[in-house]
Order: sequence, then structure tokens, then C-alpha cells
Amino acid sequence: MRLIGCSLLAVLLMPAFPVAAEDEKPSDADRELLRIRAGVEEHMAKTAVAGTTITLSANKRPLKEVFAIIEEQTGNRFIDNREQAPEDAKAGETEIAITLDFKSEPFWSCVDQVLDQAGRGIYYYAGEDALSIVPRGRGEGPRFGRAVYSGPFRVEVLEIQSQRHLRQPKNKSLRLQLEVAWEPRLRPIAISQPAADLQATDETGRHLTVSEPDEVLDVEVPVGTQAAEILLPFELPPREVARIATLRGKLRALVPGLQVQFRFDDLAKAAGKTERRSGVAVTLDDVRQNNAIWEIHMRLTLDEGSQTLESHRGWVFQNISYLVGADGKHIEHAGFETTRQTQNEVGVAYLFDLPDGIEGLSWVYETPAAIVELPVEYELKDIELP
Repeated sequence: MRLIGCSLLAVLLMPAFPVAAEDEKPSDADRELLRIRAGVEEHMAKTAVAGTTITLSANKRPLKEVFAIIEEQTGNRFIDNREQAPEDAKAGETEIAITLDFKSEPFWSCVDQVLDQAGRGIYYYAGEDALSIVPRGRGEGPRFGRAVYSGPFRVEVLEIQSQRHLRQPKNKSLRLQLEVAWEPRLRPIAISQPAADLQATDETGRHLTVSEPDEVLDVEVPVGTQAAEILLPFELPPREVARIATLRGKLRALVPGLQVQFRFDDLAKAAGKTERRSGVAVTLDDVRQNNAIWEIHMRLTLDEGSQTLESHRGWVFQNISYLVGADGKHIEHAGFETTRQTQNEVGVAYLFDLPDGIEGLSWVYETPAAIVELPVEYELKDIELP
């Protein structure tokens, strides 16, 4: 990529671009710089959501230290729930030691093998951006070898449901419960599985029929969860079919990319200003007082053609918004109200309790600069039917 005399670092360190007024036309140099920056940010967004790897050599190393090393190398956090156990149970837990030798091992492959040695599992719904380590359920088999890994994702079939309606013999189905987990640093917005992208064959090579092939199985991802479950619909095969030899699919994951920060100084004069980074524009529409409460009215706009806001808006309301003064202390908002929703735009009014007014305060807003759609291809084999 040609940088017309600017270094890559200089481009990345530039402040957010203000959007030109209607009667102003950006120069050729400004347009070229905007194009370069958009390309750099798009590349960084895709890099930020790539799968991580681990290099680690351990000889009877405590489990806690192994997780600390994995955190440092990948940015993925773990919650060790052993700290909440009774004291006599804690004593036994601290004796768990791990022996392994990995070089550039994919994150999930490493974690599964560590957990198998430790006899532990993961609770994916702990409410934080972290993996919660828990005791393994009674009778639960090893994790490694049951799942496939696709970049930062782990895909496994958890359960198979075979159903036949006796009064309506033609009403019969086969449902595969697919668990999709991800590296917790990603915080996906949604996971979808187009039924048209599913293929399954039995042990003789015959294809299983997908029910409702035009359907898109779409799952919203609540904040603080690290996995989602999707039921894959098939028609019930003949009784002689004992297993699914291959199951292939292609998921689509909407994942926030590079996180960027917008800052509007001198709030009393900032109303009407817009700043843009990559495909995101943030506008500070108005700053108004309602007794001791001050309202910051803003709009977040995505480039035309983006479907992210049209179908998934929840991530916008998780964005960070606060005021900061000369002392550097953050003033958190006391709540917010939605003021506008269109195909590619959301308006929010953030409420702040400011008995001393807004003098000397700046408003800071953090949002992903891009929402990346990741293809997650997987192939599972030898799935035994009930």
C-alpha cells in the first residue's frame, strides 16, 4: 500500500477526521488520506478478530500459572471459580499440575488439552468477557477431539434429537444441537447459520436432507456469554442409518473490529460537530440542560450498505460513553434513551448528573470502527445417531 509520504504509524495516530460541511469539498490529498486510513483500519479490524496461538512448555506447572501465560499471550481472560470453593476443596485444586509442550498451538486446541489434564470444564454464561473454569460434570468425556477449530471459534455437536409424530407419520425430524464457542476477547454480536450452507452425509455417502433449506438460523449473543447454541434441522433418515459420516457448514459471525475513541472537547460549543473513522461517524447533535441533568444527544452512523444496524442494534447500547474533566476523572452517565433508529443510524441521549454544569468537560465515546463478518467453516465427522 502506497502511503504518499506518510508512515503507517502516522496515519494510525491521526485524530478522527471531522466531516466536511456541505459547502466544503475535501482536497485530493484529504480524500487519499481518508482512503488510506480506511484501508488500514479495515486491515487492523480483521487482524484483531483472527484466531490466536500459544507457545508454551510446562513440566508439572500449576494450572493457575498456565492460565496466566495463556492470558498474556492471547488477551483472553479466565475466571478460576476454585476461589469460591470451600477451603478443603481449594487445597486439592492447587495441586493440579500441567505438563505440555506447544508451539504456535491454536487457542482452543491448547485450552481443551489443558482442561483435559486438569479434569475441568468451562461455563460459558458467567456474565463476563472471560471463560469460567468449573469442575467437569460426572461422566463427561474429554474435550479434545470432540470439536473442530476454525480461527477463534470452537464448534461441537452437543446433542442429537430424533423425533417422530405417531399420529402424523410424515411429521418426523432430526435436530443437531451445535455449540459455537469463541475466544472471549471477540464479543460477537450475532451468529447465523444459513440452512443452505449445511451438508451432511451418512456412512454410505448418501446426503441427509436439510429441512427448510431457505431458512437462516440466527442467534443474538447476549453480553457476557462465550458460546451460542444452534439447532440444525434435518429430515429424519431411515432407521438403518447409524451415524453422520460428515457434517459440513459455514457460519457467519458478526464481530466488532478495532475499537476507536471519539472525543469532543468544549461541550458548550461542540453541538453539531461530526467525526468519522473508517465506516463510522459520530455526531454530537445537542447538549441541553434539564435541571441538574445534562443530556448529550448523539448519533452513530454506519456507511450506506451496512446491514449491521438494520438487523442487530444491541451492540450500540454497550458502547462506552462518559465525560472527563481536566483532572482526568471519568463521570459515568446515569442512563440513556434511544432517540432515533434507522437502517444505518442510531441516536442516543446520554444523561449526566452535573450540578456544577458542563464547563471544562469533554465527552468521550468508544465504539468499534467496523463490524466484521467472519465466515466460520467447520467439518465434523463420525457423529453417532440415537
